[in-house]
Amino acid sequence: MRINIELGELQAFLAVAEKSSFKAAAESLFISQPALSRRIEKLEQELKCQLFQRTTRRVALTDEGRQLQAHAQIVMEELRLAYQGLEARALARTGKVTVACVPSVAHHILPATLGRYRSLHEGVRVKIIDESAQMVLDSVLHGHADFGVNFLGSQEADLDFLPIRTEDYVVVVPEDHGLARRRSVSWKSLLKQPLIAVSSSSGNRLLIDSAIARTGMRPSIGYEVNHVTGALSLVAAGLGAAVLPALAVQGPLQAGLKGVPLTDPTVSRTLGLIVHKGARLHPEAQSLADLLVQAIQAV
Repeated sequence: MRINIELGELQAFLAVAEKSSFKAAAESLFISQPALSRRIEKLEQELKCQLFQRTTRRVALTDEGRQLQAHAQIVMEELRLAYQGLEARALARTGKVTVACVPSVAHHILPATLGRYRSLHEGVRVKIIDESAQMVLDSVLHGHADFGVNFLGSQEADLDFLPIRTEDYVVVVPEDHGLARRRSVSWKSLLKQPLIAVSSSSGNRLLIDSAIARTGMRPSIGYEVNHVTGALSLVAAGLGAAVLPALAVQGPLQAGLKGVPLTDPTVSRTLGLIVHKGARLHPEAQSLADLLVQAIQAV
C-alpha cells in the first residue's frame, strides 16, 4: 500500500491539534495560515476523512483526527529519535564534540579536564560554548551542543538534568580586604560595600537579586559586567566586592582573591549535566561529559 503523506502535513496536523488554532499553529511552524490550511486539506483528501471540526470560536479534533493524532505522535517521535541517533553517529565520524557550559565551569574546571581528555582522545576536536546560563540552555535545546553544564534546565520538559554539585554563593574580595578576615558576611553588612554585579540578563544575577529582595535593602552597584571573569578582574583591581558562585574563586586564575561565605540568607545553585531528553551521547562526547562531572564533583 502506497502512503502518499508528506512529513510537513503531519507536522501541520499535530501543530493544529496541539494549539487548537490554525493561526497559532501556523505561527509555531513559521508558515502562513493559508499554507497551513492547504497542508491540512491535502491530508484530509488523502485520508478521505475530516480531521477537524471548525467553528468561529474553536478548532477540535474529530474521532478520525484523534485516531490519527495517536499514531502521528508515535511516528514523529520515532523520526526524532532516528535523527538524533544518526546525527550522533555523524558527529562521532567527524571527531568533534561541542560542550556548552557556564563561564565559571569553562574557566576553572574545563581546561584541566581537557588536558586529561586529550590523552584519551587525541584526534577529537572540541568546541566550547562558554556563555550565560540561558545561552547554554538554548545551545543544548536547539542541538548546537552535544551536552551542557548549567544550573538552569531542571524544569525544561525537553531536557534531562543530572545534578552534579550544589554550591553556595560567596562574596569575593581581595585577600587584604577587611571582609576577607571574617568567617562569614551577612547581606546587611555586604550591601554597605560598593558592589560589582554581573549583567541583569545573567542567571546568576536572577538568584542574587532574589536574595537581595529578601533583605529589603537596595545595593550600591558601582560596576556591571557580562561575565564572571570580568567581575573577578574588577575585584582584583580593588574596585569593589562581587557575589559569585564559590567555583568562581577556585584555581590559579584567582590568586590574591578570597571567597567569604554569605549568610542571612544563603544563596546556592545546583550545577547539572544537561542533554536533550532521550538522547544518547556518542562515545567521544560521553567520555568528556564523564570527565567533566568527575572534575566538578572533586572540587
